[in-house]
Amino acid sequence: MRYLIGIGSYQMADDSIGLRVVEHIIQNGLDKGFEAVDIADEGTRLLSYLEHETEKIVLIDAVDLGLAAGEYRLFEPKDVETTKETAGLTTHEGDALKILEFARNLGYFIPPLTILGIQPGTLEPGMELSPALQERFDTYVEVALKEIKQDE
Repeated sequence: MRYLIGIGSYQMADDSIGLRVVEHIIQNGLDKGFEAVDIADEGTRLLSYLEHETEKIVLIDAVDLGLAAGEYRLFEPKDVETTKETAGLTTHEGDALKILEFARNLGYFIPPLTILGIQPGTLEPGMELSPALQERFDTYVEVALKEIKQDE
């Protein structure tokens, strides 16, 4: 099985981009050949998808890449190092890289995994995406779909 997983929080503006992309894909019936999943800000739920039967995971999340708001990159966890400061690993942990490191240390199988990291414009409390992310929303959907279907 392939999984397209959105991470984030609807209450924190652009941090919701992963959730909104997954929601759009589900609502429009675009989830063919894979399962689209919203794990919100409960990052440890990612552990339940780290199975030998998992062919591929694409995570979509707001990531501070040092780019202009709305820009994005596809990368693998091994290609980056987290600089996010957290209070520790909790059920509401927001750092997918730390969760994957935790899983690896516990002996979990890590399937092929790509992150679609989208540079947020704002992470302030709010229910709307910034204009920069709204303008490129369709692009994020297209990139996510292309990536999850790659190598089928």
